[in-house]
Amino acid sequence: MRRPGARSSPSWAEDAAGDSVTVAGWTVVSRVTGLVRIAAIGAVLGPTVLGNTFQFTNSLPNLLYYGLLGGSLFTSLLVPALVHHVDGRDRAAAERIAGGFLGIAMAALLVVVPLALLLGPALLAAMAPHGTGTAEGQEAVARLLFLMFVPQVFCYAVVGTATATMNAHRRFALAAAAPAMENVGIIVVLALTAALMGQAPARLDAVPEGELLLLGLGTTGAVAAHAALQWWGARRAGVTLRPSAGWREPEVLAVIRRALPSLGQAGVLAVQMVVLLAAANHVRGGVVAFQMALSFIYLAIAIGVTPMAVSALPWLSRLFVREQPGEFRDMFTRSMSLCLFVAVPAAVGSMLLAPQLSRVVAVGRMGSTAGVTAITACLVALATSILGTAVFQICSYSSYARKDTRAPLVGAVVQVLVCLAGTGLSLLLLDGLSLLAGLGAAYSVGAVAGALTLWLRFHGHSHPGRTRLLPSLARTLAAAGAMAVPVWLVSRALSAALTGQSGAALTVLACAVLGIGTYAAASSALRAPELGLLLRSVGRRGRLRGELT
Repeated sequence: MRRPGARSSPSWAEDAAGDSVTVAGWTVVSRVTGLVRIAAIGAVLGPTVLGNTFQFTNSLPNLLYYGLLGGSLFTSLLVPALVHHVDGRDRAAAERIAGGFLGIAMAALLVVVPLALLLGPALLAAMAPHGTGTAEGQEAVARLLFLMFVPQVFCYAVVGTATATMNAHRRFALAAAAPAMENVGIIVVLALTAALMGQAPARLDAVPEGELLLLGLGTTGAVAAHAALQWWGARRAGVTLRPSAGWREPEVLAVIRRALPSLGQAGVLAVQMVVLLAAANHVRGGVVAFQMALSFIYLAIAIGVTPMAVSALPWLSRLFVREQPGEFRDMFTRSMSLCLFVAVPAAVGSMLLAPQLSRVVAVGRMGSTAGVTAITACLVALATSILGTAVFQICSYSSYARKDTRAPLVGAVVQVLVCLAGTGLSLLLLDGLSLLAGLGAAYSVGAVAGALTLWLRFHGHSHPGRTRLLPSLARTLAAAGAMAVPVWLVSRALSAALTGQSGAALTVLACAVLGIGTYAAASSALRAPELGLLLRSVGRRGRLRGELT
């Protein structure tokens, strides 16, 4: 096997494109199975206090991992530290660095988990819905479930370390696909719960202990299986992961010190989500409905926003290193234009098709009129957050390219403060479905406020370029407006003619095809360069896939 440094530049370019196709494809699979997973939670547990309690406590391990370790940032930080040793075929050094990271992660989690166990269930109980049992009862059940979920936090640390290890060895498929296994495992647990335990009772004091044990231990078992698969993948790549005293490794400590502002950013965003989910607990089934709506938002961001931000990062980094500020600003503007070209129609489509999308995922006990209406209210209010996230991500990655990690942290703090203020007002003034809509609006307004803050900081410290964003944004908004009218009319007509979940799915499919076609035609008529760029990129990836296979 030839050393990486001996390979030609065109070969590396083709490999990088092939890797991105692999990651994108399996990421979509993982996101879609995640959407099915949250739909299964709604179908089995429904709009009940148990549904709220399960979804909130099961989200805590993931939020702890993303809040404390920065989630995907953890992987991004560890990969550069490992690549040098991987290229040098120094397996012992790679195992030492990876094990050190894992050791520090687990030590940090040992400190944070007891605090989460103390505060998380108490926060949930403080927002307990009225007339569905005592807050003390919900806090007790939440604490029991979270005790069973605690091992998941450490499993996610293994997942992050193993993913970084495989990525450093240029093994991407398993790392991107393995989360789907966890989702499928949890879906199986929920199906067993429905088959063995029947319909979940409305009151927590009537929930059998066996059902809680099956949900808690079964879900943690699915996460453990995911972690074991990732660990095996890292071992297959040549690195056996064992936690060690990473605080004794200078390389590990150096990377962590550089990452502290970004870790702070991830932490404040995790706090925001914990508070929002706790506030949604004020409505029966509100946590499940809010998470269902968020799953659509995350799917749109994962497909249309994040890949563009990530792909722009290396180019922006090169231009910054070469001290070409004008070209850097032009690249930033083009990246922003392209990202908004995808994000704007995604946000508009999410608003227009919110009732139909909600009917598609609202199955089982969540398929009632109240369940569908709750998801719809959340989705409509959350749709604008796609735009805020798009701007925030492009500005964040552009700041990282300039080695600035403080500006994204400031933007995240503004986002969270605005969101928390809106959440407080919603709890004081609203109730029921209007409260869920208020929480979604608070999240969206916060996302836009954080994005504007980061944009202004970036704009104020950036060299002017030749490319202008306003003309591109005007074309994008005009094309989205041209798309909105026929999609709205057709969705209303088909919704009246087609009933049930299958009818909603057909409506979404037909409106998606109509919307994409109309948006593309309007963009072509307006001579939007972003359309041609996207089409050429898809064509190149298609040809490359054929060559690689």
